[in-house]
Amino acid sequence: MPTEATRIGGLHEIASRFDGMLIDQFGVIHDGQKLYPGTARVLTELKALGIPVAVMTNSGKRAQSNRQRLVKMGVPRDHFVDAVSSGEVAFSRLTARKAFLIGKDGEDYGFDGITFTDDPRDAEIILILGSNAPKTSLDDYRKRLTGVTLPAVCCNPDKLMLTPEGLMPAPGAIAALYQEMGGTVTWIGKPYAEIYREAARLIGNPARILCIGDSAEHDVAGGHNAGFATLLVLQGISAGHDPATLSPQPDYVMDAFQW
Repeated sequence: MPTEATRIGGLHEIASRFDGMLIDQFGVIHDGQKLYPGTARVLTELKALGIPVAVMTNSGKRAQSNRQRLVKMGVPRDHFVDAVSSGEVAFSRLTARKAFLIGKDGEDYGFDGITFTDDPRDAEIILILGSNAPKTSLDDYRKRLTGVTLPAVCCNPDKLMLTPEGLMPAPGAIAALYQEMGGTVTWIGKPYAEIYREAARLIGNPARILCIGDSAEHDVAGGHNAGFATLLVLQGISAGHDPATLSPQPDYVMDAFQW
């Protein structure tokens, strides 16, 4: 692992060193509302080079929802092999049938076959799939979870999320709060290993994989833990940060997601 990242101006400088790429969705490909300016060019060039791409996301929604979102935003479906979400990985291993949901009001997370209850006393498990911030604060969640002893599954370990109101507490912050209150939490998604194994499998388990993300805590740490090279993009939650202060350090760093 390098002590200081190698700065590059664009992905073209290192793309030929890799046989596959795992690219973060929120903060790299798009900002939650629209694609970043360099996204279309990068994905077009990678396709032309025959380098397979899996889009990774710490999203509580299942893979199909994330695939549809990317295409709706303008990413051609044949420019990525598939999307892998922490929600999909969690759903595939879930055995409980009744859950207390923590998520964003009005969102459909696609957990077909699971009965969601309004009262945790009627549930087998807590599913932390999303955050209702800023409408619901961490103090509100603390009150809601006081006295609850159910095991929880956090399907999005991100502590912060991009919103039109700025950075807000993400599901990972709610899960960390519950854990601090004495609750048991199973974490699924970046930087934990299972989502990387699934993403690598989707692109054929090539020998040389590059993980691209905007979070040192999740994307860089997770990529390194999986044994892959990492590239941090200074946009999304790392926008405006001095890369030398980030930990862990990525192998490469660039200012924007561009070719």
